[in-house]
Amino acid sequence: MIIIFIGPPFAGKETQSIRLSEKLNIPYFSMGHLIRSAYQNGNPKAIEGFNNYYLKGKHLPNNLKFDLLKEEMDHAKKGFILDNYPANAEDLKVLLNYLTGYKLKISKVFLISISKQVMENRLKDRGRMDDDPEIVSFRRDTQDIERQPVIEYFKNKGLLVEIDGEKSVDDVSKDILNNLN
Repeated sequence: MIIIFIGPPFAGKETQSIRLSEKLNIPYFSMGHLIRSAYQNGNPKAIEGFNNYYLKGKHLPNNLKFDLLKEEMDHAKKGFILDNYPANAEDLKVLLNYLTGYKLKISKVFLISISKQVMENRLKDRGRMDDDPEIVSFRRDTQDIERQPVIEYFKNKGLLVEIDGEKSVDDVSKDILNNLN
């Protein structure tokens, strides 16, 4: 089972990925977490990507990030959850090529949606080094545009389910579980 969570910053993708990972007993991989971790461990590609893209609110090109994710997916062929990947058309192409090579199929894609106002309110509560309000706002605007081909692809494949991320964490989890059955 391969499940993907996409959506704007602060939509709750990571929270829901963790909850579902524990419920289904499959690992989840957060692109943001993988990049931040590799950056802290001195990975040259992650450092380049973090400084030149991530901190500016832009997606890293796949040549700087996919190897981090591939290494994790290579060890989880029975299933996994992806948090915020694929985020654009380039990511989608790379992921589909990878999955095709291993004869793996995506089970479900959840688009968790929240308004900009809710995003801004949640931003005040977190405080990570890449959580500058201007960068987060830019990231939201840019990613909303870049995410469209991904949304359209999964919608056309009948895999996309839109979830209202403004509900309580428990209600969002229930909506996700109801859509998995």
